Amino acid sequence: MDLTSYWDHVDPERFLQTPEEGYNKPIRQLYRQLLAHLQVRNMLEVGCGPGVDYVGAVNTNPGIGYTGVDITPKMIEYCKRTYPAGHFLQADIYSLPFGDNSFDFVYCKDVLNHLEHWENGFSELRRVSSRYVLVNFFYGLGTSTVKKKEVYDGHINHYYDWNEVMTKLSAFQPLAIVVYPRSCEFEETMILFQKG
Repeated sequence: MDLTSYWDHVDPERFLQTPEEGYNKPIRQLYRQLLAHLQVRNMLEVGCGPGVDYVGAVNTNPGIGYTGVDITPKMIEYCKRTYPAGHFLQADIYSLPFGDNSFDFVYCKDVLNHLEHWENGFSELRRVSSRYVLVNFFYGLGTSTVKKKEVYDGHINHYYDWNEVMTKLSAFQPLAIVVYPRSCEFEETMILFQKG
């Protein structure tokens, strides 16, 4: 089952309210703190799902220029219907339909671990960002670093080696990389990449 098929079976309303994935999840709180601290006015979210982080963006920075993309038609339809003030469209992380440096801030949560070659997706995130890219990795970073692949709940999760991730990110020549580790049910790490 690919991710599009997986999301076809998820109820967006219920998903928004879960403690594991909902608005108050600690990793989402960190995202909102960064939006405020960096005074983000124009952002792209890749993998917007049911719009949890759209709500966070507009609550944090009213008037923010927000664009959300997802590969799943069901999620885009839901977001357009539920959040008519937002800008949502179907797109693939490997070929985002935006020019270089289009957004101050590009945010991508829970997507890179599903890609066979995460760095190809990250390259596209970096291309459309003018300043910052915020991504997360779960599993296998930090103290329990491993490299493996597993099928979980009908889709593929990749566990990435920490040193490999940092080496590949450094090859993109950032001005800075800030890492926000978080231990929860599994390890999850947010990485803020500042373009050089």
